[in-house]
Amino acid sequence: MAQERHFEDFLLALGLTVIGAALAWLLSGGLPAIGIDDAAITRSYAENVANGAGYVYNVGGERVEGSTAFLWVAILTLAYSLTPTPELLIIALCAVFALVAVYTTLRLARALADWLEIDPRPAIWVLAACLLASPGYFMWSVWTMMELALWSMLLIWMVSLLARLVEDDRGQGHTLCLLVAALLMPLVRPEGIAAAIGLLVLSLLLAPRFWRALGVGVLAALASFVAVTAFRLSYFGQPFPNTFYAKVSSDKVQGLKDGLKYLLDFLLSSPFVEIFVVIWLGGVLWALISATQARPGARALLVAGAAVFGILLVYAALGGDHFVLWRFYQPVAPLLPLCLALLVAAGVTQARSSALRGPAVLAAGAAAIGLLMAGWMQYYQSRFNIRKEYTLVEQGLGFGHFLNEIEPLPTIGVGPAGGIALAYNGEILDLLGLNWVEMAHANPVKVGMRNHASFDKDTFWKHAPDVLAAFNRPCAEGNSLAFWSHADNAFDGLYSDDKFRSAYVPVAFVQGGDCWPGFAQPDWLAQTTPGEAIKTFDWADVKSLD
Repeated sequence: MAQERHFEDFLLALGLTVIGAALAWLLSGGLPAIGIDDAAITRSYAENVANGAGYVYNVGGERVEGSTAFLWVAILTLAYSLTPTPELLIIALCAVFALVAVYTTLRLARALADWLEIDPRPAIWVLAACLLASPGYFMWSVWTMMELALWSMLLIWMVSLLARLVEDDRGQGHTLCLLVAALLMPLVRPEGIAAAIGLLVLSLLLAPRFWRALGVGVLAALASFVAVTAFRLSYFGQPFPNTFYAKVSSDKVQGLKDGLKYLLDFLLSSPFVEIFVVIWLGGVLWALISATQARPGARALLVAGAAVFGILLVYAALGGDHFVLWRFYQPVAPLLPLCLALLVAAGVTQARSSALRGPAVLAAGAAAIGLLMAGWMQYYQSRFNIRKEYTLVEQGLGFGHFLNEIEPLPTIGVGPAGGIALAYNGEILDLLGLNWVEMAHANPVKVGMRNHASFDKDTFWKHAPDVLAAFNRPCAEGNSLAFWSHADNAFDGLYSDDKFRSAYVPVAFVQGGDCWPGFAQPDWLAQTTPGEAIKTFDWADVKSLD
């Protein structure tokens, strides 16, 4: 009977999503409805597809898949087909996907509690407190405009479907849903095929009597992966998104070292995650032993644990990334406290008639308040790094609109490649390779900034853009051009090269109170009539800010 409270769980999930998204917005000091720079890249592809230009970064340019999330591009293409300004629609879609992910997690917690014969109410409320203490999940799911909410929803949905299948014959009624989930997961992200096959095969080992349904799921996932790979080969000439070649180093040992550092940082720096993981280790060990004894709930717990540890290990193997609040691990954030919630519920169930119940309730309340404070404080302390992701889009949009008024339109080389792509009408060269095939493939071994180490000087000089745009850096101060010295790191010391300094002139692009630094070729400058819009400097006037 405990599994039938759908409406209550939906209302709680709705409240958690609304409050979580509001907390994420408030604690960060307000987030503009423009998403982050990587999301802007995806939106630029969707806009080009919707407008009939094809799956390209530059209209009329090469075919390149600079967005990892194939299905998300398709969804955003539909949004751009409905309206040229779909920002609020995209955020609403992300919120709906996050809501479904949270709701599905609550339903899974209630089902596990039912199978384990423990009171589900404490589990639900512990899970709710942990989710409220995780505004980073709602920031990444709702406000970034990334595919994360879609990925989280599908992953948790598949876990829930498989948990019901391995535990309860009634789970066979969800075979069609399982087929849909298996088809969609490889389309969201390439690693979706590993997650789908891994969970399906584990479920087959746990419940071989359902081999037909699980076998069809495996075939569906493989068929989906083969289909999208065939499309990529025929359209782009590559089996994987260009982002893979731009980010993932062929030096697997170095990639694994980076990935393990990423995982360790997540475990040690994200509040209470190490506790969640330790409890999950104990829960999985208990489930392995109990599954041999046919204990109800054990097999379902193994499926959920496999999803948690599978995602942790997959992204460690892929090298992690540089984004704030461990973006790669956010999709399983709702599942991380699930085992803790069940453990607390089991303790409450056992102590229901105990004289210690009153003090235990008070202790639980104090622990919940401490959990909330720790989660909110960690997020609040990260607010400047969070805001920076959105500021990149604002800077790119502002500079792109300004540059559209300059004649002739220059070919520009950029680092942040999202916001600028939504605004600028000229040719853009992504110097970090995410949206440029030749640059992504120039150096298979990536050395330097994580996920942004594909810059190659020879490729740069082969295509030397008219302007190297540094719109995300400080600008002119009086008669000097201020510049962060570490900005040179991502470009292999390019700004310090004598060749670069002889070929490019430091400039400041000025419009009213806005100013963007950059470097321009003299030949292009000679063709412009900028008036006061472009201010030139000598290299001796470039001031390095450490």
